Amino acid sequence: MSHELRTPLNAIIGYSEILLEDARDLGYEDFVHDLDNIHTAGRHLLTIINDILDLSKIEAGKMDIHLESFKIMALIENVVATIQPLIEQNSNTLEIICDDNQELIVADPNKMRQVILNLLSNAAKFTENGNISLKVKIINNDDDEDCNIQNEQLTPKKMLILSVADTGIGISENQMNVLFQPFTQADNSTTRKYGGTGLGLAISRHFCKMMGGDIGVVSEVNKGSIFTIKVPFVKEQFIDEELFD
Repeated sequence: MSHELRTPLNAIIGYSEILLEDARDLGYEDFVHDLDNIHTAGRHLLTIINDILDLSKIEAGKMDIHLESFKIMALIENVVATIQPLIEQNSNTLEIICDDNQELIVADPNKMRQVILNLLSNAAKFTENGNISLKVKIINNDDDEDCNIQNEQLTPKKMLILSVADTGIGISENQMNVLFQPFTQADNSTTRKYGGTGLGLAISRHFCKMMGGDIGVVSEVNKGSIFTIKVPFVKEQFIDEELFD
């Protein structure tokens, strides 16, 4: 099913991108707007399909985790390059705050990338003319005064903490109770205005838990939100597969 859905859609996206570049090069401005809409709609549909397929695999217990060692800042730089146009689209600024001493970590880089991308995308989408920050640090597991996650199962000595804060529309306490459920957004008006499937946060929480961690949020309406990822920090030479079962 995955192949049957993605292959023709990727062809549409690819050909629309080629036509868009040709139209710009040849000065056919009348076609540029329509081709850009086709390309954007295709990428949006691909995101929805990927989310639905991911959720289906998670619910069927068939989502695998692939542990690799990587530098978290290299991954973040890649995500920022992807998300920067959306940040600028709503006239927002993005600040990256990171500990100087960043060692290799062991996790699933693709899932970690998707989680960070989901959080930054939401922050950019629900914030206008505001500020967004991504803070990265490594802490002792009992030194989590800045972390909004309460999970007694997170027992490794060191944890990697990533917090995405924004000055956007915020979320009410009642809305936060269902925020991580599939096909859920803050309310129906949010879906109408901002779009989306309401799957990103549900999938992000599943991915964090698969990596032995969790995700939490604190928010205030009209003030902004802080989403925090907390996952075990494991040095490359001390991989413990049991942490990620």
